[in-house]
Amino acid sequence: MIHKTFVEVEGRAVARVTFTLPDTIWADCIALVGDFNNWDTQSHPFSHNGSGVWTITVDLEPRRAYQFRYFQDHRQWINDSSADACVHNIYGSDNFIVVTDPDFKRHADERTSNR
Repeated sequence: MIHKTFVEVEGRAVARVTFTLPDTIWADCIALVGDFNNWDTQSHPFSHNGSGVWTITVDLEPRRAYQFRYFQDHRQWINDSSADACVHNIYGSDNFIVVTDPDFKRHADERTSNR
């Protein structure tokens, strides 16, 4: 799940985005990786709370679209069906998109309307 709020921090607007993964994911570590951190697989580790849920919150620049993925145990990519969109990457898989525009409305298409 991805939850966005728009707040002011030190006099500037930011999009505060919380990424949450369920307790059904068995892993030693998961990292949030994307164009906002130069695809660094170690700079943004998720926290694993006592009930088993994985979370991380980041402040991003508003009115942008960021590509991201989750990296599990330093070897496997995890997909996110709650992302705002996805785009095919040069490695033959998909990157996911989070849009930090407060006016953005996710388009429901055939893939998401049947859930």
